[in-house]
Amino acid sequence: MFDDLDTAEQKTEEEQKPSEGDDKPIRGLSRWSHVIAIIVFSLLYFPFKSHPWSLYVAVAGAYSTFAFAIALGLALENLDDIFGDPRIPRYVATLFVPHLPVLGLIILATYLWLYLNGILPTWATLWGRRPSLWSVCGIIVFWFAGTREGIWMAGKIKRRLKETEDQAV
Repeated sequence: MFDDLDTAEQKTEEEQKPSEGDDKPIRGLSRWSHVIAIIVFSLLYFPFKSHPWSLYVAVAGAYSTFAFAIALGLALENLDDIFGDPRIPRYVATLFVPHLPVLGLIILATYLWLYLNGILPTWATLWGRRPSLWSVCGIIVFWFAGTREGIWMAGKIKRRLKETEDQAV
């Protein structure tokens, strides 16, 4: 009777121990960053489609979401890194300051993209069954810029995490 109780306690303790796969749940955030950005773009663009500023807001929101999702996914091992140390969310929030000039350039690029869309020949801007060549080029430029900024921010976050770990020891 008591042997069964000891075995049951050992099983529950083993079940409570996290496995190696559970140690890094936030890694998928960088892999799914493009899907998250598309959802944010849709949520910001389609409800306000009748307004002239809707595309700019949607592109800015999607770009920011994309860059920060990549940064957090690459820099943080698990959610304890965010919620375990109160200095880390404050530091991640300070990364918005260097992100603002880049975001301004992205909005300017969106304006120029729309302006040039009316000037370019129709073979470059014509939508058919597939997106136009001009649209694909714009998406690739934004993807490249967001990926590079996300990797840069991830490096800054990793350095800050290492500094806080060194101070704790």
